[in-house]
Amino acid sequence: MSPPTTGNTSSFYGTTTTHTTNINNNPHNLHNTISKSSETQPLLYPSTTMSTDNTTPALTKPFTPVPRLRRYLSSDVDRTHADLILIICYLITGLLDSSSISIWGSFVSMQTGNTVYTGLGLAAPHESTRWIKSGTSLLAFCLGSFLFSRFHRFFGSPKARWVLCVSFLVQFGFCVAAAAVVTVAGQPEDSNAIEWHVLLPIALLAFQSCGQAVMSRALKYNALTSVVLTSIYCDLFSDQELFKLHNVERNQRVGAPVFLFLGALFGGFFAHTDFGVAGALWMAAGLKLVVVVLWLVWPAEKKKPVVQHPNGLVRG
Repeated sequence: MSPPTTGNTSSFYGTTTTHTTNINNNPHNLHNTISKSSETQPLLYPSTTMSTDNTTPALTKPFTPVPRLRRYLSSDVDRTHADLILIICYLITGLLDSSSISIWGSFVSMQTGNTVYTGLGLAAPHESTRWIKSGTSLLAFCLGSFLFSRFHRFFGSPKARWVLCVSFLVQFGFCVAAAAVVTVAGQPEDSNAIEWHVLLPIALLAFQSCGQAVMSRALKYNALTSVVLTSIYCDLFSDQELFKLHNVERNQRVGAPVFLFLGALFGGFFAHTDFGVAGALWMAAGLKLVVVVLWLVWPAEKKKPVVQHPNGLVRG
């Protein structure tokens, strides 16, 4: 029989401090021998806390932020009060259209006027070049609507958080590019000039403007497209509950033209300062970035509870 030993037993996998008694002479000491052993260099990652009783070791799960972040970005945003962001988009529209009208004579957001200018220009194409700029804006807006809408639908949920953020990041990039062109090239001396530094920013701004309208569809606020006011004026003053104290739709219809008016006002102020129209375009780009941040922190849509039905599971 081996004599009892006391000491440290080293192995390739770790070090175990063991207090051993003569097991062969006293089999009842087997339990005490095992329970007095403690692992000083745990093998598992994360660490395992060994207890001195018969309980299961407590495992600490590693922190995995990536799946949690993926779930957060993939969640649908809550459309409650999301109309406030759409109202901010009217401010951006006012800034962009007031700037484009003052230097190029065409709209980049509201395409009704561009449609009229294009029709008038085609009737007398040699009298003015405005119809070329308006037609460029109209075509770019239609192309943007085609692509933005399919981008929102392609990934399954049009109002997924990351989809809205990417959409406005693209809009931000287009606004920055247009503002940079205007800043470097300056305002054209001839209002009828048709040059690359005139048509390019028009096309960039018109292309991104439709992203706001597509977002209103994704959030199911179809009236707040940020590119139309005529129908809003009609709906506002024909509202049967126009003078009711609590009327959410009335408030939305009031906020839309007020914020577009403020945007146009700020754009006019910029035009008469040293910043010029380029300052209004940079401000619009900054507001696009603000919207991206708002979507990042916006509350997620609450999942509807699943209730048990005799015929199976249905959502309540």
